Amino acid sequence: MRRLILALALIVAFACLTLLLFPAARAIAAATHGVAQITAGPELESTNEIMTIIRWTTTHPGGTDLHYGIVHYGTAATNLSQVAKSPNRRNPSQPDMIFRVRIAGLKPQTTYYYTVESTSATGLNDGVSSPIRTFKTR
Repeated sequence: MRRLILALALIVAFACLTLLLFPAARAIAAATHGVAQITAGPELESTNEIMTIIRWTTTHPGGTDLHYGIVHYGTAATNLSQVAKSPNRRNPSQPDMIFRVRIAGLKPQTTYYYTVESTSATGLNDGVSSPIRTFKTR
């Protein structure tokens, strides 16, 4: 019985160390479980008086090849009722997926609050959700 417990403890320790030391292993583990994770961003890629582009990177989501980057935004952190959405096709040979969403029709010199998520083509959430962030148009 002690040998069995010791063997299980060693297997768990090895699995934890592998995921901790090798980021690619984390990406593969997340993708095989169908839940993506944000690895970079979200951040402002560019902005002007009436338009902005938000970019973020996730681990490879599973499911369909087509995914949507979605930005919920508004001028108050408690009211992110506006939505911008952009399609993105995943490349199975790449470990990450970069999303870029263009938001148009903004007001100049205005602070906006936003959060991002991604979904498969069927509308199934990839498990990605960011904290609320801000940007200001010029």
